[in-house]
Amino acid sequence: MERSVSTLLGGGLRPNDPRRFLIEAMVGASTADGMIDEREAAAMQKAIAEHPIFHGLGASAAKTLIDLSTDAIKYAGSAVARTPSIARGLPARIHRLAAYGMAAEIALADDQLVDSELHFLEALRIALRIAPLEAENLMRAARADQLAAYLDDRYLRVKQLISTACEVFALRALARGVASDDHRFEVRDFFAAIPDLATSNDELDAELYRAFRRPRAAQAEVYGELAKVARSLPDPVDRYWMVVYTLVAEMPAAVPSWHVIPFMGVMQAAFQIVDADMALAVIDALTFPAALPRPT
Repeated sequence: MERSVSTLLGGGLRPNDPRRFLIEAMVGASTADGMIDEREAAAMQKAIAEHPIFHGLGASAAKTLIDLSTDAIKYAGSAVARTPSIARGLPARIHRLAAYGMAAEIALADDQLVDSELHFLEALRIALRIAPLEAENLMRAARADQLAAYLDDRYLRVKQLISTACEVFALRALARGVASDDHRFEVRDFFAAIPDLATSNDELDAELYRAFRRPRAAQAEVYGELAKVARSLPDPVDRYWMVVYTLVAEMPAAVPSWHVIPFMGVMQAAFQIVDADMALAVIDALTFPAALPRPT
């Protein structure tokens, strides 16, 4: 398994590169008060030049992304107005944590947070579905110049949930009557395309094999099994994201009608997700590319 967020995002500029929106989050933080402080501009340049997330991006590509971000914010009328677009450009949980943390770093570069910057950060937090406690921790890490280490820790924390996701998708296959090796391989390819769930094919194969071949009662009751999984996830944010990943596996056209998808109804009940949060999960699920290799 990759051991840091730099291995997830590092390298040259790619199509639909999420760093485009990481940079826009930073530009938004620097322009939220209507002016770009020299210390904030210097902090952004330093982050792009030195932060592992941006290794391999190159000065020319970075300038292009800064210019695109600046123009997008100007066109929208304000940095706050761009926060929903930033969230749509960063569907994965670990990308979103990085965006909020790096925006906080820039806002703190001049040693003060004015109301307009706080307003932007709060709008960004809400758009990215980051819990208040997580936002406080990211802010604390940014203030202490420990953001890179904190993001690496959160990266590993999210990756530790892969085995739980494998169990959820094994139960989904069981409920749909498709718990075959062919379906397991399709789930592996799907996980590999989701940044939060991606790891080496060997590791994914091993985790999915264990989940799909786990001994279960002859009349295994999916709700009861899902309830056990939910009890292993005391953090409601983790449960929310499991629902998002499961929705992403559905065909995009079907996602808004999640309530008529039998497995999603069972999962909602087992994971204790209220309808309002299911509606948010639908929005987040639909930010993932339509062309993902989804398991049939």
